[in-house]
Amino acid sequence: MLNRGLAYKVRVVGGAGLFGAALRRVFARPIAAFGECQGFFTDAVGLEIGGPSTIFARRGLFPVYPIANRVDNCNFNAQTIWDSHLEGGPTFCFHKARPCGTQYFFEATDLSGIASNSYGFVLSSHALEHVANPLLALTELIRCLKTDGILALVLPHKEGTFDHRRPVTTLEHLIADFERRTPESDATHLAEILQMHDLSRDPEAGGIDAFTLRARHNLENRGLHHHVFDTALAVCVVAWGGLQILAVEAMRPYHIFIVAKKLAQGQSPDNQSFTGSRALYRQKSPFASDRRC
Repeated sequence: MLNRGLAYKVRVVGGAGLFGAALRRVFARPIAAFGECQGFFTDAVGLEIGGPSTIFARRGLFPVYPIANRVDNCNFNAQTIWDSHLEGGPTFCFHKARPCGTQYFFEATDLSGIASNSYGFVLSSHALEHVANPLLALTELIRCLKTDGILALVLPHKEGTFDHRRPVTTLEHLIADFERRTPESDATHLAEILQMHDLSRDPEAGGIDAFTLRARHNLENRGLHHHVFDTALAVCVVAWGGLQILAVEAMRPYHIFIVAKKLAQGQSPDNQSFTGSRALYRQKSPFASDRRC
């Protein structure tokens, strides 16, 4: 059975690119940001939203699983298009050398069943784009973090995905969703998705009729990308949350990595070096739109 990370890769790069992707996994080295930040995850207890993800596995680009003490997990339902029969309780097997973490079932926008300030880190890989109200979800992730806890956020860059024809969502739009308490049933972007979604990069979706049927039932399956990201928007989202950004790195085929810290109450972040037009990630990004200011 495909796990979430591999299933996502099949949908985005297609079967023809899967062999190359597998080779990259075998010979992959962690991204530079992981080397800078891995001490935050060593022997710590964390929560992942929407896992498991190959990105955080032993051969992944950000291999947290092998060094963490425990990782709990939260999915919106026991049955998803990525995993067909999840079970609640101590069933989240993130690494063979560690005891299983706890599997929860909550909406990312309402983690009220999880205590505040309870985790040393939170992981989210290719999950927030599936949420209709990502800023509300972000506030919940932050609430679950302890002071000085770390968020490792991975989002898809539009240039490498089936979203490449769609415009990047604005921060103002995301803030409006947050202020309106936009629910997961929201279909604001459905017409745009049906018109601009590149089915040639989404072979598992089938033809337009099958994709349209699935898209119209998104509340049940959560397969759609409500919002479209480039690295600048991802940085703005994390900065909006009041976190201190520690590292930003864009990586082909379609990854945006951001690592950020939750500050003590009353402290203010200084993210100017990441939000400005001369931010280092812009110079190093493989995506052309990131390099344009």
